[in-house]
Formats: sequence, C-alpha cells, structure tokens
Amino acid sequence: MKLWLRRVLYSVIILSGILMVVFIWADHELNKVLGKSTEVINISSIVKPAKIIQIKNVSILSDDCTHFIKNQDVLIQDGIIIQLGKNQPINNTATIIDGTNKYLIPGLVDSHVHLKESKNDLFLYLVNGVTYVREMAGQPVNLEWRKSIQKNNMGPGMFIASPPIFSERGLAGYYYSWTRHSINYANKKDAQKAIKKIKEQGYDAIKMYGFVNPEMFKTTIEIAKENNIPVIGHIPLVDLETLYQSGQNEVAHIEELTVKTIDDFGKSISKNPEEYLNFLKARAPEIAKKLKKNNMSVTSTVWLCEGFLSQKFDLKSKLKTIELKYVNPKIIEGTPLYKLGWLPGKNGYEYSGKDEPDAKEASKVFWNTYTKAIHIMTKALVDQKVNIMAGTDANVATVVPGFSLHNELESLSKSGMTNSQAIYSATVAPGNWMKSNTGKIKKGYQSDLVLLTKDPLENIKNTKTIEYVFFDQYMIDKIQIKTILKAIEEANNKNRDISINEYLH
Repeated sequence: MKLWLRRVLYSVIILSGILMVVFIWADHELNKVLGKSTEVINISSIVKPAKIIQIKNVSILSDDCTHFIKNQDVLIQDGIIIQLGKNQPINNTATIIDGTNKYLIPGLVDSHVHLKESKNDLFLYLVNGVTYVREMAGQPVNLEWRKSIQKNNMGPGMFIASPPIFSERGLAGYYYSWTRHSINYANKKDAQKAIKKIKEQGYDAIKMYGFVNPEMFKTTIEIAKENNIPVIGHIPLVDLETLYQSGQNEVAHIEELTVKTIDDFGKSISKNPEEYLNFLKARAPEIAKKLKKNNMSVTSTVWLCEGFLSQKFDLKSKLKTIELKYVNPKIIEGTPLYKLGWLPGKNGYEYSGKDEPDAKEASKVFWNTYTKAIHIMTKALVDQKVNIMAGTDANVATVVPGFSLHNELESLSKSGMTNSQAIYSATVAPGNWMKSNTGKIKKGYQSDLVLLTKDPLENIKNTKTIEYVFFDQYMIDKIQIKTILKAIEEANNKNRDISINEYLH
C-alpha cells in the first residue's frame, strides 16, 4: 500500500477514534445532569403503611375551595376516602389523627415538573404536600417509576407527557433527539409511527415543543385526535389565531402567550416598555376569551418568570432564597457542554450580553417589563375564567421540586387570584383536567390530603404549615418529613463536587 494511502487511513482511524471518545464523553455529560447517580434514599424505612386512618374533628376544604366545613371526620381505608361527616363513630381499628383546630385540604398537584432521573424528587414532592405531578417531558424511566408506585411503592401520582416533539430533518433531527431526548419527525408517515408508539408506551399526552413547524403541528393534532391522546405544551411556530382553532388542549406556560404578543408588538421592549404594556393590556382580555371559548387550559409557571431578572443580575442572592441543599447536585452543577446548571457560571439564565452599562440597563428594563407582562396576562386569564393549573417547571434553574409549588401559589395570589382560586388551581382544576379522582375531599376519592395547622384561605403561605401528608395507604408526619429531608440532604452531599455552603440559609 502506498505511503500516502496508509497515512490517510491512519488519519481517518485516529479522527474516528477521537470523535468516538468525544461522543461518549458528551453522552455521559448529558446523562449525568439527569441526576441518576445520586443515591436513592430508603423511604420505606421511615414511612409505614396504615390500612385504616381516621381524622377526627377537622375543618375540610369545600369542593369549590371557597370555605372550610368545620368539625368533620374523615375515614380512609386502603388509600380511599370511604366516609365523611360530623360526629362519626370512632373506628377502633383505625389510626386516629386529631384534627381539632386544623385544616384539611386536598393533596396539591404540580402541573409542570421535570423529574429527569432524580428519584429522590418524588419524596420532595410528598413532604411538601404535593401528592400528584404532571411530568412534562417524560422518559421511559418515569413510566417505570409510575408502575412501581402503583404497586404500593411510595411516591406521588403521576401524569406523564411524552418526550418533546420536534420537526427537524436530517442531522438536526438526530441532534435534538440525542441532546433533548426528544421525538423527531418531519413527515406524516413518521408522525403516525411515533404517536402510535407514544400511545403504546403508556404516555398520557403528547408534549408539543416550540420549534415545531405549522405542517407537523397540524399533522400531530390530527393523528393525536385519531389516537385519543391530548396534545399539550408549548405554542409551536404558529400565530395565536391558529393555536385557538388547533385542538391543542393546553398551553404549558402563561409566558408562551406573552411571548407571542411581544412578537406581534414588533418593537423593542427595552425602548418602549410602557407602550408594550398598554398594547398587552388591550390584547390580553381577547386572548383569554378565545382560550376560554376553545376550552384551552393554561399552566402557570409565574414564579419562575418573576425570578428571571434576579437570576440574570443577582444570582447568588437568588440562590440563597431557595432550598438548594435538597436539589440533586448533578442537576445544579451542570456540564461543561453548555449552561444547564443552576450555579454562577453554569446557569443559562445569567446575563450574557455586552458588559456595558447601557446594554445591562436595557436588559433589566426588558426583563422587568417581561415580569409585568406575565402578571397582566395572568390577571386577564383569571378575569375571563380560563382554566389555570398551578405549575412550576420544577428542576429548571432555581425551581426546587416540591417547595416551588408553594412559591407558585404565592405568586398566583399576588397576580390576581384569590387564595381560594390559587388553591383551586393546584387541586380541583388539575384533578378535573386529568379526569382523576384526586383534588377534592370526597367519598370515593383518593386519600391525597394535607393537614395544615393554619388556614390557607386567610394567608396562602399557610399551605406550608404541614402537620401530615396522606397518600395511598401512607401518612407522613412532621418528624418523618424532617427525617426524609435530612436523608436526601445527606445523599446529595455524598455526590456533590461543588460546595454550595455560601448559598445555604
């Protein structure tokens, strides 16, 4: 063989080897930030089943979340509420809980979470009174977790949307399928195969992503309807008028709506903030009316959006306000590939524009206006009685699983909802939307319940005054909550490569 040919062959082999090593490393990094390597705590050593539970003399939240009904007894058997009423006889075989001067609400639902492969997050939800979650970018491992929970292992109920849909062709399609764990198709035949598989695997909905082209959006809706599976998630590459008529069941963020109005405004928000807000105030009621008319629900994620400005310009202070020690360390530490983490230098929300006063000031004006826009749109949705479900985007930077839903309820309360409406958005609304027997305290419903020491209708912050959490055949008390949190903190510390001590409070 000629010398030049051997050199070319050797060069190709070496280059292929380098590319393979880079690919393996990149794949490892993408999987690492899912959080699988953190030890899963043994919650069954802390919490034991109780076949029959009776809560005596408690105030229970009404079905419409507007008031509490006093002096009620609630009997739970095998994870189902079997009896409700005043002065019920004591069941001698039951574990008795004294509910005097306490408030019983349905278990909370976070309608927008990202579990990734961080299994301890399931327990973070439970100790925060979140007994049901909607996973908005599911993976096969999440389906396995749900099966395990249904076989009497401990965890919240789970509604699981499919991996996100993309409509890229060629190498771009393969890239997104790899890096985003997405489902990608660019023609009707492939869409039919993909949606059939989504249904067969057991996903509850199709997760629409924002970069799907109009043709594949329409195709997805049509095929999903044939398969009797809802389409939820982002607004793809269509205008709002197309969205209203599309048949998509839900929009996954209130900000999706405001972003479309920013596009329609067509001017610089930083240079024209008040003009844009007036533009939005004029448009928001009509947007809300059309969503209502077309029976489209909206998930909130308001608290996350309120924090964009602080993440960009005061990240260290922001991190000190959240329960960072309970977050899976591999999720917050991120990867050198690109900014997927939560910490300074690794956080994708950090300011990355020109290091000039004018540029920074323009960015601050934009994000401050952005937050005001979210509040305006939220109030319009509330006023027009659009079905709003409280969701947090948990495991996105600074959004701590479980804890963040209480933050979200406070934000909704400040954005135009009454405390009653805020609680409804995290209980009855998602329960009805999912067609599940959760979200209300009713005979025949699941025992998804939270016992509070203070009235959340008086102060929405009182959803955090948790005395007990009930779910399936289990209950967790305050002491067990502390034990579970301590175990998660210790598991995280064993797998931590970057110290977070400066952010702890």
